[in-house]
Amino acid sequence: MRKAIKFTALFILLAIIGLTLRTLWYAGSFKSLRPHSNGEMIIIPGMAGAEDITIDRSVGKALVSSYDRRKVFAGESVKGGIYLLDFQAQPPAFVELTADFDQPDFRPHGISLFVDAADRTKWVFAVNHRESGNFVEIFQFLDTALVHVESVASDLFVSPNDVAGVGKRQFYFTNDHDGKGGISHYKDFLRIGTGQLGYYDGEKAGILDDGLRYANGVNTSADGKYLFVALTTDGSINVYEREPFRKVNEIDCGTGVDNIELDESGNLWVGAHPKMLAFLSHAKDPAKRSPSQILKISFTDPAAPAQAGEVYLSDGNPFSGSSVAAVFQNYILMGTVFEDGVLLGMMNDE
Repeated sequence: MRKAIKFTALFILLAIIGLTLRTLWYAGSFKSLRPHSNGEMIIIPGMAGAEDITIDRSVGKALVSSYDRRKVFAGESVKGGIYLLDFQAQPPAFVELTADFDQPDFRPHGISLFVDAADRTKWVFAVNHRESGNFVEIFQFLDTALVHVESVASDLFVSPNDVAGVGKRQFYFTNDHDGKGGISHYKDFLRIGTGQLGYYDGEKAGILDDGLRYANGVNTSADGKYLFVALTTDGSINVYEREPFRKVNEIDCGTGVDNIELDESGNLWVGAHPKMLAFLSHAKDPAKRSPSQILKISFTDPAAPAQAGEVYLSDGNPFSGSSVAAVFQNYILMGTVFEDGVLLGMMNDE
């Protein structure tokens, strides 16, 4: 009997050690980092927690989603904003487009710019974590102003992270978790997926895929035929064909992928967290730095095998917790979840 108890105790201990090592491995804790950058980078301050960035290529300016998450964690009343950033100006200049938006608890997360091919109107979608619940806000973008059109609510917006507009009222969205709070986040360490990919058709929302390991950034291909979804704790990007809807590819990135943007050639640019546990520590304490990483993914066919190439890597200085990389010509913009400002660089010709 005693031998059985000792054997069981030893088995449990070894299982715990194995699970811990497995978690540390997938979280990137054992990675050896070699910081590098393709060009000089400067910080444009004034936007706390610039978590998502997208480029309006028609005018060569960026839209930036921002709110101070640490103040929210501390229980403070916080209003975030969406900014228009003229990164080509000397010096770069930004203006808050939602300063007059009458929501004191506006807290934008993932954002998306959709340009209607028929009438060339522009529409901005923003995940909004209000104190009363989660919404997707729809604005019409008039180049220098945002006009609020609608607040979309759904019981399926349980933990929305990002959004991809595909019509004036239609969009895809991700839930990074199933909305069960700490239980879901605990499952991240076991690599049990509770994330979801959903679609709002202009009338109602529905879930297209679930069981995803931290569903994060979402975007469409340049031709609109494919959908890309970043799975943070899986370290990969799922590729779906939109019509008929089906998964056609999985791109292994080997890192904690976050938001996804496209350049003029249709390449994917991804902000990432190479050491995910370091990012969790940084979320609690700004003095604890979290490495930042930018990936570029090129392919001729989204359904064919693709490889992610690392364009930028830092040890967490000057910016920690990279969540997005947006590119226009030779300009590159990087945003983070908690830091103040946006990192702007000019890439050298490859």
